[in-house]
Amino acid sequence: MSETGKDGISRRTVTKAMAWAVPAVAVASTVPIAAASCIPEIFLGGGSCKCPGQSGGIPWGYFLRVCAGGTSCPVGSLEIVITKVVSNSGVVIWEGSQSLGVDGCTIIEGTSSNSANFLDIHHTIDGIEQTPTRVSAPPNCEDGDLGNCNP
Repeated sequence: MSETGKDGISRRTVTKAMAWAVPAVAVASTVPIAAASCIPEIFLGGGSCKCPGQSGGIPWGYFLRVCAGGTSCPVGSLEIVITKVVSNSGVVIWEGSQSLGVDGCTIIEGTSSNSANFLDIHHTIDGIEQTPTRVSAPPNCEDGDLGNCNP
């Protein structure tokens, strides 16, 4: 039995061509997904601080510069909304709605009933709720920081 069809192309040639075409299509179809995916990093910016214990006029006060950035995210490409900041003991320090874009920051002030080691920052990206980002609690406030514990 011959492998050559009526037009002179063998089944083997067609099979080899298909074998090479399928991986090329698969790779080409994943490139836009990878290029379009950008997950910004949420972090505390410079000057963020907390008032320690009850030693000042604002017990357990928090002054936070919450920022978003990411190396693969074009500036302004996403809308990030900070919705809540919670201490590692589960105390809500702040709740509301503060918008920022990629490579942007917003200032959030709140209070707690204790001094936290970590904060969970709840946020949405383009309206979709994300897993909270855990960050180390900021250092105690000093001159030049965002907050003043003794107003």
